[in-house]
Amino acid sequence: MNRATEPRDRYNLRKALALMEREIKLLIETDTHVLDQGIMKRYKVRALPLSLHAQDARAPKFFTPFEPENMPEPTAEYVDHEYNTSSTLSPGEWGWTIYLYLDAYIHELLVKYPEVWRMWSCKQVGDYDFGDLYRTFDPKFGSLAIWHVLESSRPHIKCIMHNNLDSDDNYLLRGEVLTVIRIMLGQLKQKIFVNDMIAPVLLFSLNRRRPRVIEAYFDGQELVVRRTEPYDFQYLNTEGFKKFAQWFLGEPIGDTSKRAVRT
Repeated sequence: MNRATEPRDRYNLRKALALMEREIKLLIETDTHVLDQGIMKRYKVRALPLSLHAQDARAPKFFTPFEPENMPEPTAEYVDHEYNTSSTLSPGEWGWTIYLYLDAYIHELLVKYPEVWRMWSCKQVGDYDFGDLYRTFDPKFGSLAIWHVLESSRPHIKCIMHNNLDSDDNYLLRGEVLTVIRIMLGQLKQKIFVNDMIAPVLLFSLNRRRPRVIEAYFDGQELVVRRTEPYDFQYLNTEGFKKFAQWFLGEPIGDTSKRAVRT
């Protein structure tokens, strides 16, 4: 970024976020893959509850759900794809199984509702300048799909990732936190977003058979990570798949300017 056009307070915000990314990256030296309350406090990560009920006060602040009338249910007949619940799958394959079914459902919905593409676009994960979004050694994690706002008119990002660790309300996964920070840094270094202080991320974290959704943003002082309780996807959870698809296809909202951050 041409720093001559970037306000000093915004540069300082990016610098603080980059320092946080470096410190959390270094946790690998102690083989730390779970961020408990003590670690989160040390690195200024604040975990809060999140609800996927649009009218709930705990609903996402920067994203809305896509809720057309008579939205098709994610049945195997509609998706034309069986949800694999085989007991022979390894834990590392569970997240992929969820992703394949969710992705098939989303693509069927995009055929029915092509207007979604008036708001969102996507590229191959590796074509985004977000740095390393993968860990290839156990415990593995990696990004599977990323969407950005069409023509980069807003800094919001949606991402689906997998982890082969279980999630819990009492902690965050190192892979989840690194992924959202690296996406934020990638967005904030783009000149087109020079007037945006917040780059919100809606993360669909497929943790084995108990995925959750995370809304993350840096408020100027803390990395705020709002997470749902884990959903049970051990068997075909049609309500859960529909809820995930609605929020993945919904629109970006919220103030991302200087007024939205704490000083």
